[in-house]
Amino acid sequence: MLVLNDNEIGGLLSSEEVIATVEAALVANEQHSCVVPKRMHIDWGENTFLSMPSFSETYFGTKLVSVVPANRSQQLAVTNGAMLLNDACTGFPLAIMNAAKLTALRTGALGAIGIKYMTPPDIDSIGLIGCGVQGIQQAVFAAVVRPLKKIYCLQRSAAGMTTFTAALRKYSPSVQIVPCSDVVTILQQTDVIVAASRSATPVLPDDASLLENKHFISIGSYKPDMQELPDHVFRLSGKLAIDSVFAKVETGDIINPLRKGILQEEDVFTIGKLLTGEVKVDVTRTTAYKSAGMALFDLFMAKALYEAAQARNIGTNIPF
Repeated sequence: MLVLNDNEIGGLLSSEEVIATVEAALVANEQHSCVVPKRMHIDWGENTFLSMPSFSETYFGTKLVSVVPANRSQQLAVTNGAMLLNDACTGFPLAIMNAAKLTALRTGALGAIGIKYMTPPDIDSIGLIGCGVQGIQQAVFAAVVRPLKKIYCLQRSAAGMTTFTAALRKYSPSVQIVPCSDVVTILQQTDVIVAASRSATPVLPDDASLLENKHFISIGSYKPDMQELPDHVFRLSGKLAIDSVFAKVETGDIINPLRKGILQEEDVFTIGKLLTGEVKVDVTRTTAYKSAGMALFDLFMAKALYEAAQARNIGTNIPF
């Protein structure tokens, strides 16, 4: 069995290849060519544990993830886990890999896909709320799909901004990072807002005059009692793209607008339908996209990483 660690995973695929891999998963989901059971989601105090299986004709995989917010105070990663990849014909395990790194890459790609298909092609700046590990990935991948010149960031701490800036410099040294003291300033400076926080309440003011004709990507909220985007985003957009149907019952950014009648069921669609051409959106008006993740993205990423590692003789093979 092949073991792939954080550093090995990070160097196996280019950002463009990661985006293409996740796009292929979105299309496969629309074509119903894979099986994705509902993931097991367990809250244990402040912590969250997830078991995420998925199946294709050639491989099946299971991602086991823990989200432990208290790790932050100990300078430990909040999100950890392992991804197991199996041969679909024999059932034998083929690889185990760092799930935190895999998740960070595919979630960065999911945010970029929202920008790619739901914003004007000539945008050259974004606003970013949440500059942690996932915020870094959102910035890195956004710069792949758009010619970014500036990223306006909500500055929570000088240390956090230093870490964010240093990480982004490795990938996009020409992009200017502009720390901002409040979200209103960000809304005034750019038309694309990426929320990568773990906030339980909206990170933007519920003010239509500040939100109209802008584009919103929500990545961070992952529980029914969490809502990153304010209600007026959904009123202005009139529609909401999501990355999987499971998101409808997993995050407050979808549950609440539907419950309040701001959106109807027919107003919510999977973003894969934009890739297949089944749905079109007007990117000159307000758009909204919510990514909550899905096991199929992990399976496609694990497959791509495993095959790239095999071709390049990277990783550690262990008897099993």
